[in-house]
Amino acid sequence: MQNQYRVFSASHIGQRNENQDAFAVLTHSKCDELLCVVADGMGGHEGGAFAAKKVVETCKVKWEESESVIDPDTFLNELAFCAHEAVIDSGNAKFDQAQSLVSVLYIHLEKSIYVSMHVGDCRTIQFANKNFIKRTIDQSLAQLHALKGDISDDEIASHPDQNKIYSSIGGSEPPSPIIEHYSPDGDTFLICSDGFWELFNQHALGVAIEKIESAEALEELIEQQVSGKTHHDNTTAIIVKLPPSEDSSSMFVPPSLAAGHQESEVEGSLRTEGALPAESSLSAESSKPAEGALSAEGSTSSNDKNTSTKLTTYHYKFLLGLGSIIFVIALTYYFLSSTDSTHDLPEPLPTSGKTSPSKQSSEQPSGQAPDQKPEQTSEQNKTTPSEPQGKSSKEAIGTQASTGESGNIETRRQTPNIPILNIDDAIEKTEDVIRQEGGLGENDTLKVTTRGNAIGNSQVIKFQQFYKDLPVYGAQTITLVRDGKIANIDSKTLNDIDIDISPALSAKEAVILAENEIGTRLNVLEAPQLIIFKKEDSYLLIWRAEVEKASGERVMLFLDSTNALIVEEISLHISGGQEEISFEDIASEDEASENEKD
Repeated sequence: MQNQYRVFSASHIGQRNENQDAFAVLTHSKCDELLCVVADGMGGHEGGAFAAKKVVETCKVKWEESESVIDPDTFLNELAFCAHEAVIDSGNAKFDQAQSLVSVLYIHLEKSIYVSMHVGDCRTIQFANKNFIKRTIDQSLAQLHALKGDISDDEIASHPDQNKIYSSIGGSEPPSPIIEHYSPDGDTFLICSDGFWELFNQHALGVAIEKIESAEALEELIEQQVSGKTHHDNTTAIIVKLPPSEDSSSMFVPPSLAAGHQESEVEGSLRTEGALPAESSLSAESSKPAEGALSAEGSTSSNDKNTSTKLTTYHYKFLLGLGSIIFVIALTYYFLSSTDSTHDLPEPLPTSGKTSPSKQSSEQPSGQAPDQKPEQTSEQNKTTPSEPQGKSSKEAIGTQASTGESGNIETRRQTPNIPILNIDDAIEKTEDVIRQEGGLGENDTLKVTTRGNAIGNSQVIKFQQFYKDLPVYGAQTITLVRDGKIANIDSKTLNDIDIDISPALSAKEAVILAENEIGTRLNVLEAPQLIIFKKEDSYLLIWRAEVEKASGERVMLFLDSTNALIVEEISLHISGGQEEISFEDIASEDEASENEKD
């Protein structure tokens, strides 16, 4: 028997009232092109299902219109914007909030072309012999945490911000589709909604996928994983297993590549499965894509071809450019305005209690770390991520990803697209770009504070501005590296600092005077740090000190080094474990600091 490629699919309602996922597997008559689509609806009851169905219908229409895909990148981008138009132009006020996330994989087996497009957190993942090769990058805040290096890739599934999505189909802003290209080294592709990939860690997912050889086996795998949950999301997956590369010209088209939208709560999955020898004859019907995205009545109207509006070349290029800009702004805006990691300087927060946009379920009991996971209770949980406790429906957050204070330092955004040799080259060229555009003064430098994890072809680098070796509070820069280029730089730097960096008061003296001012003893928890602080239009030399008051409250004090006045006070919610630092320690730190300057 000739080599075959096989396609298996399944969809499960999970513990939801309806299945808002939709999917399709489409082929062309030459039997060498394949399009796999998974759409994850969002937007309340029926709205999400409606949007996901529209996305799949649009993909079907565009696929039928093209006898063959000449330029996969352009074709896939057009799919995203046509689907967006189809959702927002539905004319049904009931679905005004309807949105969908999607991942689409295009395969031209004979030419070894593998290209994906995605919006949101539906994923396309490539494996080789159960080993992970590459995956798409989610457009969620949890993914940004992982890119920043605050959490691991496997912790995304259970992170409180996993449901916060900043790009979608049908939203108030055009989508920001991301195109990914894959090498021919892999033998298996997985296209799935987040309900599927959240069930596994990366290693366990590769092992599980390798064992799947039928749609029934995929259904059983999903059922097994979902059955122990209490509120798991809809779960949809398409698995494509490729023939060995040395015989890639031998291929097949499954006879019943189905596309489905499951409307009922009946256990069981829609499936796609098939295997034909390469020499099998194909009828004219094989040139048509499979029936997809079934309506509530279980049929697809012939008029649905008109649901996707054709974009002119001008509109397409305009929307593509706008969408790309929005994606970059969302990514970098989040990093610049989010709370810093423990080794960075925290932004001052207003005392009114304003919080970040994390959903309510992200709030932790006192004494529990923000990213602490529920205790695992079964052997199975050792190989799968913890189930998100009370995870709510997805939220579209747009570009306003964070409400954190960013001080009064203006953000400058650039998209230079500068080629780089490596990350060290990106670090050097980032400072060059900022200095050339006047963002740094003669005595200023940038120092790397965080090298984010490289995920796919993207990596984020975070910098802190220093003036004469003193950190400038809030003056940070985020560089996004993608595809061997500096794709974006968001810089918050100052070029007019001119201040004497010799403090009039030592840290010990400043703390004692602050005690007298507030009338309570202050236990110093960490050696105070001397920093540059911008206050309105002036620059101050500040002692930044983490202290504990007699009441037990822990705060971060910003003390003017000339008079010990409290410029800022930030309340800290930190569980025990830190030791008090004596004034002798502070004095030693002051002396060491002075010697270093000398």
